[in-house]
Amino acid sequence: MRYTLLSKITIENGIDIYDPASVNWSKFTFKNEFKLHKLNKFEILKPYLISYKYYSSVDYDDIVLLINGISNIFEVLPGTEIKIPFIEDIKDFIVENKQ
Repeated sequence: MRYTLLSKITIENGIDIYDPASVNWSKFTFKNEFKLHKLNKFEILKPYLISYKYYSSVDYDDIVLLINGISNIFEVLPGTEIKIPFIEDIKDFIVENKQ
């Protein structure tokens, strides 16, 4: 999962992270604000579309969902608003809060 990001964090900080569940996302804070995004039915079926739209990569869909407290995307209704963090906030949070 997130091989580019996680590899960078591991090399620079000596931290091994294998999946997004190894971080307590309930404590995530938005240091640089966030963007609001309203989900549509296609993004619920293919959440990687959200990741690609904001990060030009399909690798962050599960992290965005976890930050928003969504464990099962198929329980979410179209029109639900979620917060999209800046990538720097995600990277910093992983380094600072690995469980």
